[in-house]
Amino acid sequence: MNLMKKIIATLVLVASVAVIPLPAMAATSNGTRGVRVVRMALSYLGRPYVFGANGPRAFDCSSFTRHVMARAVGIRLPRTSLSQSRVGRRIARTALQPGDLVFFENTWRRGVSHVGIAMGDGRMVHAFPRRGVTIDRLSQRYLASRYHSSRTVLR
Repeated sequence: MNLMKKIIATLVLVASVAVIPLPAMAATSNGTRGVRVVRMALSYLGRPYVFGANGPRAFDCSSFTRHVMARAVGIRLPRTSLSQSRVGRRIARTALQPGDLVFFENTWRRGVSHVGIAMGDGRMVHAFPRRGVTIDRLSQRYLASRYHSSRTVLR
């Protein structure tokens, strides 16, 4: 029965990816590269979170962003969220485009300790403990209170 629940949950996640709106992404300054990054990220929805995992069967937050960027657009990111927070160009939170990186601090240790991929419309996709690869709103209290910075490697 447990296997059947997992199969059904996976099917629901896959079906939901097909209907998740990706508003006006082709018109963003990240263009088709941002679209490719978000679509690749969404293809991993439901994959488990395992600290230190390198994907593609399981991810931690930084291995997820690293894997997605490499596969979608050929950009090689460093391994940790802290080191990823130092690459590309810093951008304002209000300037986030699909495919940009969003960083958070003090999630499991002091300083930058979590990263996700902006989807547009105030949402991001990320690998998160106990939930795996998932979508959350940046305005969610836990994330909003730990927001650190945003960076782009696509423009």
